[in-house]
Amino acid sequence: MDKNSLFRTLVIAHCILLLILALLLQLNMPVILLLLAMAALVAVMLVFVNRNLRKQYAMISKAAQQIAEGDHSVRIPSLQLDEFDTMGQDINLMLGKLDNTINHLAIHREELRLLLSSIDDVLWSQNLDGRLVWANQAFINLFAAYSPDKRQFYWEVIREPILIKQIKDSDTDDAKLMKELQFGERSYLLSGNRNEEARRRVFIMQDISSIRMAEQMKKDFVVNLAHELRTPLTAIKGFTDAMQDNSSANNPRYLRIIQNHTNRLIHLISDLEQLIRLERIAEIERQEINLNTFFKNVQMVLSPHVEEKGLSLSIQLDKRLPRLHCDPFKLEQVFLNLVQNSLRYTEKGEISIKSRVLDNEVLFEVCDTGKGIDSHHLTRIFERFYVADSSRNRSQSGTGLGLAIVKHIVMLHNGRIDVSSELGKGTCFMIYLPTKQLSGSW
Repeated sequence: MDKNSLFRTLVIAHCILLLILALLLQLNMPVILLLLAMAALVAVMLVFVNRNLRKQYAMISKAAQQIAEGDHSVRIPSLQLDEFDTMGQDINLMLGKLDNTINHLAIHREELRLLLSSIDDVLWSQNLDGRLVWANQAFINLFAAYSPDKRQFYWEVIREPILIKQIKDSDTDDAKLMKELQFGERSYLLSGNRNEEARRRVFIMQDISSIRMAEQMKKDFVVNLAHELRTPLTAIKGFTDAMQDNSSANNPRYLRIIQNHTNRLIHLISDLEQLIRLERIAEIERQEINLNTFFKNVQMVLSPHVEEKGLSLSIQLDKRLPRLHCDPFKLEQVFLNLVQNSLRYTEKGEISIKSRVLDNEVLFEVCDTGKGIDSHHLTRIFERFYVADSSRNRSQSGTGLGLAIVKHIVMLHNGRIDVSSELGKGTCFMIYLPTKQLSGSW
């Protein structure tokens, strides 16, 4: 469509007015009539120009109103006047670039929202008045009183006095907040910062319970290792000094005690070395074994120790149990360690080994009728040197590494181990190995 120029239109209109004025002057019209005629012509020209301008303006105004209402797909149509059309196209170009920017921001905002919602750390923002603005799913899980649809203050949702105090204290402190908090058995690191331009404050609570637990396990390991080493070394030193000070008939007994503690240290160091080797192993060398033959060998090794305590050992295998691909020497150590552990805490009854084929795995159970383990010890029973019964006779116990070794061997077989126990009724260890390690039949 051909475009009209407003400038050209006005020039032509003025030229026409001048020509008409010249003609009227040639007619020698009275001045009053001449002025009235010219006024009428100017009025007609102004009405014509005003109508065209208002039509162009109305089209721009309508598009601007739709854009303001959120319809960013609207564009200013082609306009009749060249100057307005050029302005409209420039605005359309600006709207296109603005749309691209908004789309990029929307994508990044959605990605950020998904990221913040998926992290396990508790994250929320609030305005300077303390009203909650946004919170992720971890916050909602921890503070059930929060409702995204309500404009709540943080003290209406958070019921932990320690956390409320830290948030209040940070109102008057310009420094970045960094505090460690304890909620029951969970440990959190609270961080906070202020955005003065947005008049918002952002807080994040990182769950550091696993870190603190690992630190405690490390401390316990060092303490227990020191205790394990100190006891035999003290005994060896004491009896050695006694033998050096005088010669007596007790020397043979002292030598036996020294020998026992020396052997205990050797076993302890050997188990430590084995545990370290297991932790460094990425894969094990598997071979196919006959489980019936395997457990006959296990029973032959363990029977003298079981009979020495006046107990019985029963092994019951699922007849559907196929052959097993495993490291036979390491797997044998699993059952030897578990049964020897049961022997230390079982005075009467029996120790049993059973197997069952489940849907996707095979289950081995090693159970005893011993004194049992208190439930609050069960989550830490596989830790190195962890002592469930601090009153037990250390000289009659193992090195404290047997269950840790068992767990690592099971994990190397892509399996898992669990334990259940009841005081006074015994303990049962459950070993689950995936069926993909099984093949064939007997």
